[in-house]
Amino acid sequence: MNRRKVTFKLYPNARETERLTGWIRLHCELYNAALEERIDAYRKHGKSISYYDQQNVLPEVKAARPEYVELGSHALQQTLRKLDLAFQAFFRRVKAGQTPGFPRFKASKRFAGFCYPDPAGWKLMQSGTRGATLRVGSGKDSMSIRARGKHRFGDAARPNDLTITRKNGEWFASVTLRVSEDAVARVRTGDGHRGIDLGLNDWATFDNGETIANPRFMRTNLPRLADLQRRQSRKKKGSCRYKRLGRRIARLHERIGHVRLDFIHKQTSRLVASCAVIATEELVISNMSRSAKGTQNEPGRMVKQKAGLNREILSAGLSMAHQMLAYKAVEAGTRLHLSNTRQLKPSQRCSSCWELVPKTLEQRVHECPHCGLRMRRDQNSASVVLIDAHAPGTGVAARQKPRSRQRAKSKSTTRETAAKAFEDAQQSGSS
Repeated sequence: MNRRKVTFKLYPNARETERLTGWIRLHCELYNAALEERIDAYRKHGKSISYYDQQNVLPEVKAARPEYVELGSHALQQTLRKLDLAFQAFFRRVKAGQTPGFPRFKASKRFAGFCYPDPAGWKLMQSGTRGATLRVGSGKDSMSIRARGKHRFGDAARPNDLTITRKNGEWFASVTLRVSEDAVARVRTGDGHRGIDLGLNDWATFDNGETIANPRFMRTNLPRLADLQRRQSRKKKGSCRYKRLGRRIARLHERIGHVRLDFIHKQTSRLVASCAVIATEELVISNMSRSAKGTQNEPGRMVKQKAGLNREILSAGLSMAHQMLAYKAVEAGTRLHLSNTRQLKPSQRCSSCWELVPKTLEQRVHECPHCGLRMRRDQNSASVVLIDAHAPGTGVAARQKPRSRQRAKSKSTTRETAAKAFEDAQQSGSS
């Protein structure tokens, strides 16, 4: 069974909104009380409290505070489990030598929401094409909240867990579904082989020269965002106008995220539906978007320019595109090939003679001095990763040390170039 997450937008009335807000406040109070208990136990007695120690005390908490009863035992346990996961991540970062980030107390207005880890205590009922009803609670204390949304998995999908979140004054329900292999399968309409180079000048460049323009989600809305932030900075912090402008800024950021998500969903779905093989290079976006500020002893260079580049990298959503291609390719039966960037060096390698041709970032045209190939840099990179996908034996991963130029020019009858191997692979595939 596969698991897929579907998000529904909730439309609670005034009474239901007040009740959901009270539930979030109680979950936040439980989270902060459990965190304080762990801190005091270690500070005063040097004792570490585990998740199971705090879970076993929940019956006493509900006896002393009856308002916790209607929240459900499993939802309360999940809140304690969330705190335990935060401590596990803290200790993992300490061992790895990273910035630890000790778990902090949370304000109720900034507490995201709560979760039901299993189907108990709630039920989702689909009605019509996009209408739904979410029933939370049990017995006469339950409430039915109108929802909007739909998934493509049919009635055979079984709910696994529910997360109710509050974001910018709106309510959402994320439901994880257990879905069969047949239900998640996508229809593939083509058998093309495509090499893709994801970038910033063009969001995607293919090996045949086709491109997908970069919508520049953040840059398009940057003047409006800067105007709102400038107006907010002139207001008294904490005033009604300051908060009103803060909500408008949050809604603009949310809209940018929604437009980007919609664009990447459509492009990745189109790719996996029309291709049997998709080849691209493996990108580590966290390293590419790392700050250039440096340290006080060793300050960085061109910090403002690198900050603008980082904003464009994150705005393009390249990491999100890789994640979507990964699971959608499995659903459509498409083979996704990720080339090792450090070994293959697609932007520096010639797709015709397979020689390394060093280039700076400003050079957008590939000109090979060995074979005379002249091509757009991104198109050449897309061709290189596609060759690596069809003939991995000719790639750098097969020979860790590059061959010398003299040996590369020798007329050996047993060695084939990458381009020749790619042609043979295509001929064998067509036959």
